[in-house]
Amino acid sequence: MAIAIAERQVTWPTAVNTANVTAEGNATSEEIDLPDNCIDAEIQLKAEYTTAAPASDDIIYFWLLRSHGDPDGSGSDEFDTPPQAAGETGGAALLAVADLNKGETSGSGKKILISKKLPVTNKTMKLYAEGLTGSTTNTITVSATITEKTA
Repeated sequence: MAIAIAERQVTWPTAVNTANVTAEGNATSEEIDLPDNCIDAEIQLKAEYTTAAPASDDIIYFWLLRSHGDPDGSGSDEFDTPPQAAGETGGAALLAVADLNKGETSGSGKKILISKKLPVTNKTMKLYAEGLTGSTTNTITVSATITEKTA
């Protein structure tokens, strides 16, 4: 059995590699489909503020919205419910909290990168990045890449 490792870029609506999470806003990636022969996967999340110092509340929460298919047989895949408000998680799985104030200096701003394991038993999934929980003040740029191991 041959084992291969590949990188996959997480894309955001209109197939771009980054998304902007506006003040107290959110962004949801396009669907992420791991191959059936994927035996292990990790995601690297990035949040970046490029203008001066971030505000004390510039914190991005990354959630995983999973789908196991069509629970009610309506004909389309359905995803975990994203967080609805501060303190409520819905059905989403919290992947990471990116506090830009604890990040590394990046040009004139700050960035933080976080790697996490991904479950490989989902049919498909989406990445949900939000600033509502932290009540962000500034627009934060988010991106992610996945390393998948297939056999």
